[in-house]
This record gives sequence, C-alpha cells and structure tokens, in this order.
Amino acid sequence: MSLLELQKNYFQLFDLSVGFALDQAQLGERYRQLQKELHPDRYASGTAHEQRLAVQYSALINEAYATLRKALPRALYLLELAGMSKEDISGQQIDGSFLMSQIDLREKLVSLDEVVDPETALEQLITDISGDVNQLHDQFSRAYSAGELAAAASACVKLQYLEKLLLEAEQLESRLIDSQT
Repeated sequence: MSLLELQKNYFQLFDLSVGFALDQAQLGERYRQLQKELHPDRYASGTAHEQRLAVQYSALINEAYATLRKALPRALYLLELAGMSKEDISGQQIDGSFLMSQIDLREKLVSLDEVVDPETALEQLITDISGDVNQLHDQFSRAYSAGELAAAASACVKLQYLEKLLLEAEQLESRLIDSQT
C-alpha cells in the first residue's frame, strides 16, 4: 500500500481495461479481494500513517467500485478521464425530439392513476424506458470508442434524464405493490 496506488484511476485499481463494457463478476471479485487485503481493521495495530493510508485506500476502493458498478457513473467517469469537465458534459445540447419524448413519458407516468390497469401500463412504461436506456448505453459505447466525446457526453445527459424517470417509475411500482398488500 502506497501513496502512488492512491493515484491510480479506478480501472487500474481494479486491474480492468479502460472502457465502458466491463466484466461485472471480475469487478466484484477484485473489489472483495481489495477490501479483504486493505480493510482498515487489518491495520489497527499499524502505525498512524498506515492506518490513515488504509482508511484512504478503503474509501477509494468503495468510491471506485460504486462508480464502475453502474453504467451512468462509469460513463461519466470515462468522459472525465478523457478530459471533459462536468460543465462540458452538462452543457451538451439535447435535441428537441428527445425532450418531447421525455415530456410524453413523464405525462404517462403522472397520469397512470387515470388508466384502467395502472400496473400493466406502468410495467410497459418501465420496459420502454429500460429499452431506451439500453439504446443510450450502446450509443455512448460506440461514440466513446470512436473518440466522439461530444456525442458520448450527449448520450450521458440523456441517460441522466431517463435514469431519473426510470427510478421514479420503479418507486411508483413499489408503492403500487405495497398498497396491494
């Protein structure tokens, strides 16, 4: 354990190739291995410096794992590694047709209580949103691989919209299930 290791990027930390697609099983296995080796409890009898490094390293491991584990944070991190700032990413122009589809999806979500079978309508809405999310994952991956960072960033911004909407739909689904029990 050294200060140099604290400066590795998240992919290096987990011995993974830098890229959007990654092996989740390998990521999880490496995470558990690093946690086992470097957990602060293992350094409780060490020097104050070793204890401090263990805490820092453990925090880095947790942050890196949380970032790489999910597609959107991983995509944003890849753009950051490529030199894009958060302002560069959030400043991407979103086409009007995408924004109109977002308004349409949000209206469907809000008006679910007005349909005859809200559970089925909600299930279909979640399926549709999930399909759009998967398409954007592919779009990001292709653009990033081709070095088209603006297009990759645009896909990330769209993913942020869709993932927020998907989360809201899934929360509504949980409330509907809870109300039936």
